Amino acid sequence: MAPRLPLTIKLTRRAVARRDLFCELVQRITKPSQAEAAFVFHAFAFKADEHAFACELLCRRTELWLFRANQRAFCGDFLAVDMSNPRRARRRAYVIELKRGMPVRIGGGAVGLQLQNADRAVKALARERGLLGDEATCVTVSGDGAGILGMFTSPRPTTEHA
Repeated sequence: MAPRLPLTIKLTRRAVARRDLFCELVQRITKPSQAEAAFVFHAFAFKADEHAFACELLCRRTELWLFRANQRAFCGDFLAVDMSNPRRARRRAYVIELKRGMPVRIGGGAVGLQLQNADRAVKALARERGLLGDEATCVTVSGDGAGILGMFTSPRPTTEHA
C-alpha cells in the first residue's frame, strides 16, 4: 500500500539549491518508513527542466511562495501563491504544468489529466496553510518553462496575464 502523501511541499531557495537539503525537506515533511522512502522521494523529485525552473522562479520572484506538487496527485508540477497582497482573499494562486517546447497557455489546455486535481490542491493550501481565502481559485499555466518564467518575470504584473 502506498503511503499517504501531501499534495504539495513548500520549496525554499535554500532547499532547491542543494539536492541533500531537498531530500531532507521531503523526508521531514512526509516521514516515510525506510521501505517507502524511494516511492516518496520520486513523488516530489524534479524531472527534466523542473529543477532549473524552480530555482530561477524562486530567485526572480521572491514574493511568490512555490510549492512542489505531488507528481502522483495530478495537480500540476508546481503551485505558486503570490504573497504580495497582505489580504488572503486577494492573493492569486497559480498551478503550473511544465511542457517542454509548448507555447504558454493560460487556463490549461492540452495537458490531459495532469491538472485534474488542481482545484483540490489550491483548496488544501487555503485550508491547511491559511495562505488564501476560503473561496480561493487558481489560474492554470502550462507550457515551456522558459516561457512561463518570462510570463512571471515580465515588467507587467502577473495578474494581467490571467
